[in-house]
Amino acid sequence: MMNLNRVRTVCVVCFAAFFGALSAPALADRLDDVKTRGQLWVGVSDTTPPFSFKAANGTLTGYDLDLVRAVAKRLGLGLEMTALSSAERIPLLQQGKLDFVATSMTRTPERLRDIDFSHIYFVTPHAVVVKKSSGITSVKQLSGRKASSASTSTAGGNLKEVVPEVNLVYVRDYALAFAALKEGSVDAFTTDETVLAAIVRDDGHSSDYLFLPDFTKSRNVGFALKKDEVRLKAAINQALLDIEASGEAANIWGTWFGPSSVQPTKRTFKITAEY
Repeated sequence: MMNLNRVRTVCVVCFAAFFGALSAPALADRLDDVKTRGQLWVGVSDTTPPFSFKAANGTLTGYDLDLVRAVAKRLGLGLEMTALSSAERIPLLQQGKLDFVATSMTRTPERLRDIDFSHIYFVTPHAVVVKKSSGITSVKQLSGRKASSASTSTAGGNLKEVVPEVNLVYVRDYALAFAALKEGSVDAFTTDETVLAAIVRDDGHSSDYLFLPDFTKSRNVGFALKKDEVRLKAAINQALLDIEASGEAANIWGTWFGPSSVQPTKRTFKITAEY
């Protein structure tokens, strides 16, 4: 026969847990904080054209930032953007000082252990650029040579996979990485192909450089968020899907990569819930 005292004890515990759950307030998360303050805090780059950079007039602009502004508009929120270095992105997210980061950041399995990502809004290969005067025409020739990369960038690791004997020189940002190539302290510079093309073009001496033809590895770019912010991530993702469905995403692409842009590039993807 079942012990009645044990049954009573179990029932008391169950009822206490049930009514406690009913009376406990719903846990707040970052989306509630954002709505309360009425503003998104977003980390951006000021050295990553054409994604996120400082224009000649001092304003922050770029493909990423047009998407950020479109997201903020759909969420009915204001926007405060803070320029930061690549090395600062993950720590500032984890410390809760930013709502998300928009710096053409690649989603990788390694990063997903520490942070989360929105739907993918840009797909592009990595690339390697060298000086034509170096005589280097293949990534294989970088064995034993130096190549610069922005710290925390995934491009350096990708190059190392292809050329294990390359000596990577990590610096704070893309501007310093290109400066190292330009001054001759490294033999190559690797990062996103689109970023590389913009940096080389803006330097004004494009004919001095060569994009090595035998190195491309696709990368997927998303907004970076702190882990476990489920509702904020869902709100951002839905905004991105709405921007795609309305045609605004394609228009933003056209501004920065369309036929009349300084860097025409075919759009080979759409923002979807699959990525």
